[in-house]
Amino acid sequence: MDLRELLGNLMKLDFIDPENIPNIELYMDQVTTFMDDQLKGCKRNDGDKILTKTMINNYSKNHLLPPSNKKKYSKEHLILLIYIYYLKNFLSISDIKNLLSPLIQMFYDKTDQGLEFTDIYTELFHEESKHYKTLMKDLLNTLKMSRTSFCDIEDSDEREFLQNLTFITTLSFDIYMKKRVIEGMIDSLYTPEDEKKKKKKS
Repeated sequence: MDLRELLGNLMKLDFIDPENIPNIELYMDQVTTFMDDQLKGCKRNDGDKILTKTMINNYSKNHLLPPSNKKKYSKEHLILLIYIYYLKNFLSISDIKNLLSPLIQMFYDKTDQGLEFTDIYTELFHEESKHYKTLMKDLLNTLKMSRTSFCDIEDSDEREFLQNLTFITTLSFDIYMKKRVIEGMIDSLYTPEDEKKKKKKS
C-alpha cells in the first residue's frame, strides 16, 4: 500500500459525535459496547478492546471517574470516558486526573450554572474536527520532506527503509515536544499546593 494511502486510512479515526451520546443511563456492559461500536476504527488490531469493565473499575478506583449511580452510568460518565480513552495514550493517570479534575468537580456540583459537560464536549469536538485538515497537511509535508533524505542510497529497499525511518523519527520528535508542552501546561495549572488544599477539604 502506498504510504499516502496508508496515512489517509489511518487518519480516518472515529470520533463520537455529541449527538450520538445517549441521554439515558447505561449499565456497564452497555457502556463498553457503546464505546467499542463508536471507536472501532481506532483499533490497531481486531482483537483490541476499546474499554473493559476492569478499565472502568480502575478509573473509578483512581478517582478519574465518579462512582456509578446504582450500577448505571450517565452521559457525563461517557464523556469523561471518551476523554480518558484519548488522553491515556500519551499521558499518565495522574496527569489525566489533574487535567480533568475541574470537570470531575462539575460532575458533583449540579448547581453550577456554567457550561455543562455536553457543551464543553461539543465545543472541543468541533475544534478537533477543524484541526483535522491542518494536521493532515502537516503529515503530508513531513512525508514529502522524508522522501528527500538518503536519495544517494542506490539500493531501493535500503533507501525506502531509511526514508521511512526519517518519517517515523521526525513524527516521534514532534510528538515528544508536544507531549512536553502538554505536561508543562498541566504542571502550571495544577500544583502540589492544590493537592494539599484538596486533602484538607476531604
